Amino acid sequence: MGSRDIDKDRGDRLTQAMRSRGHRKAMALAAELNISPAAITKWKQGHAMSIENACNLANSLDISLDWLLLGRNGPDWLLPNNMSKQELELVEKLRARPARIVKFLLSLVTEIPEQN
Repeated sequence: MGSRDIDKDRGDRLTQAMRSRGHRKAMALAAELNISPAAITKWKQGHAMSIENACNLANSLDISLDWLLLGRNGPDWLLPNNMSKQELELVEKLRARPARIVKFLLSLVTEIPEQN
């Protein structure tokens, strides 16, 4: 996947986030961020954005910066109503562990029967 494809995908994610958060027009979001509507239009088309603007967008739209920039996980994956405090703590702790430990723990959890 080329750089242009990644930028286009980021623009598509921005469009999706704006739609899902009720920002149908770039003008309202631009006013909120104190930028020009043309900047948002360009970003939606896949043009580059600064990390500062990306952070401001993610904060304003209440989406994951990781998802906006890289497409990993989902736009809401770290919002409190989607993950409990324990789940967030587990994720943080797993990130600090070696891959072999994470793989082992995943296989262990997979073997535990689900309760319905």
